Amino acid sequence: MEVRMYDGQTLKQAFKSAEALLEKRIDEINALNVFPVPDGDTGINMYLTLQSANEALKDNLSPSAAEIASKAAMGALMGARGNSGVIFSQIMRGLAKGLECKEQFSAYDFAQALHFASETAYKSIAEPVEGTILTVIRESAVTAMQKAQQGADLPQTMTAVTIQAKDTVIRTPEMLPTLKEAGVVDAGGKGLFYFFQGMKNFMVHKMNPVEGYQAVRHKAKLAADDSVYGYDLQFLIEGQNMPVEEIRRQVNAMGESVLVVGDESLIRVHIHTKISQAVMDYCAAYGCLKDIINDNMDYQVENFKTRSSREVPSVKPSC
Repeated sequence: MEVRMYDGQTLKQAFKSAEALLEKRIDEINALNVFPVPDGDTGINMYLTLQSANEALKDNLSPSAAEIASKAAMGALMGARGNSGVIFSQIMRGLAKGLECKEQFSAYDFAQALHFASETAYKSIAEPVEGTILTVIRESAVTAMQKAQQGADLPQTMTAVTIQAKDTVIRTPEMLPTLKEAGVVDAGGKGLFYFFQGMKNFMVHKMNPVEGYQAVRHKAKLAADDSVYGYDLQFLIEGQNMPVEEIRRQVNAMGESVLVVGDESLIRVHIHTKISQAVMDYCAAYGCLKDIINDNMDYQVENFKTRSSREVPSVKPSC
């Protein structure tokens, strides 16, 4: 089975997606903050640390996973705020260590990087305490490795990581009496869960939008039920490191007379389909769509029939 590889821009966009989600959850995470000091700033500190990591990547277009991870880790360290921010920066440092020297990475590589992230975070604390962000990163790393070893791709692995992180966060009060007494889960752990969830949102719905594609395809099919021929759809996709074979396989399942040709940076798509919007939505996840032609073949056939009937000369019956 072919192992799918991912580049540094995948990480960059996933980190940005995580920042957007974490920003929305700042107040929620702050309200959970009772350990180690109930000062109500875990949410803002983790957000500002991740924001600093992303700021370091702002103009970086490198496809190198090693470079993107390293720059993000340095940015996180430079902008780390508070106890939670410093620990989070060490998680980012561990991810960078795990992706060191890798231009591209697989789901298995990412799982290994999470293992390094867990190790680095634990080593940064003189007296590690379970029931905190440390437990969440450790158990998430274990789940990632199990999933990757089963042959899962990155979106599937990240989905499993998110589910595990959520489960671990729910159990934190059973590990840490301070949390149980306050009736809350660990704030840092909850922040890390949202970090993973934000990354997962990008990986599942943007980078490899199988779930999103299925939903769009269903809606498009309902709209196309009355169509006989569908649409003659053509366009170009401009992007970076695009998986041509994967795109060809998915587009083939969406219509007939399919042609998907090109390379990692430029792909030409032609298809006869009744769900042209679903095709475009899927392909747009990989790059910018240009020179779109989406002709309604039902109209074309009707116009041809009408034109043909007008052009046929009348023939008088012979005597």
